[in-house]
Amino acid sequence: MLAAVILSLALLPPTDPLGGNRKLVWHDEFDGKGAVNSKNWSFEHGYVRNHEEQEYVENVVNAHEAGGSVEITAERASGKTHSAALESRQSWTYGYFEIRAQIPTGRGTWPAIWFLGQGIRKQGAEFIGWPKCGEIDLMENVGFNPNDLHFTVHTAKVESQGHAAQGTHITIDKPWERFHTYGLYWTKDHLNFYFDNKRVFSYLNNGRNPWPFDAPEFILLNLAIGGEWGGQKGVDPAIFPSVFKVDYVRVYQ
Repeated sequence: MLAAVILSLALLPPTDPLGGNRKLVWHDEFDGKGAVNSKNWSFEHGYVRNHEEQEYVENVVNAHEAGGSVEITAERASGKTHSAALESRQSWTYGYFEIRAQIPTGRGTWPAIWFLGQGIRKQGAEFIGWPKCGEIDLMENVGFNPNDLHFTVHTAKVESQGHAAQGTHITIDKPWERFHTYGLYWTKDHLNFYFDNKRVFSYLNNGRNPWPFDAPEFILLNLAIGGEWGGQKGVDPAIFPSVFKVDYVRVYQ
């Protein structure tokens, strides 16, 4: 077993797939069995946002490692829906981030890979809230529009109240049928988004776009059900259990 782990680590790319001199500084390959590594991940709890149907819980049924991936499972029982939302315990500023994942599908599903600034947490004078903290949505998909993958940046508006959003979407034939890679190249000048190693969107620090992205952000992996966006066409009860698989998360700096 130890030899297999050593071999697995040896096969990890020492520098990021985009090239340059960035090195692998943090990763989770989800090669265990059972509960996720609590040193790497914490959990959201309760009904958190967007009037979504699910209650987020910390339960091995709803988030566990199996077959080389973490499986985030939304299930409905006795009229209640439970799912999981993982938060990385570590935060980073700048680097290349790559996540390989297989999304679920079905009307009502809303899987996401995203980042939030630490300023969203209530930490005394450091608390600035959302959207001033900055949100980077590396991937979202809503099951009623299953072939579209969305890449979005959320910030506060520069000169008024409210929030600003910029992004794009791409259309992929049946993206849920296999694993795909989602990459974020984050520097002081830009956020570049990648799908299967192809750049699909750039958000620039050009003096016109709001730019809260010079402070640490943490990673979230979650599977929501319904809600203000995911539930616009209702929730098909046949989707349960619905499983969002993440093969790995890698950070290069």
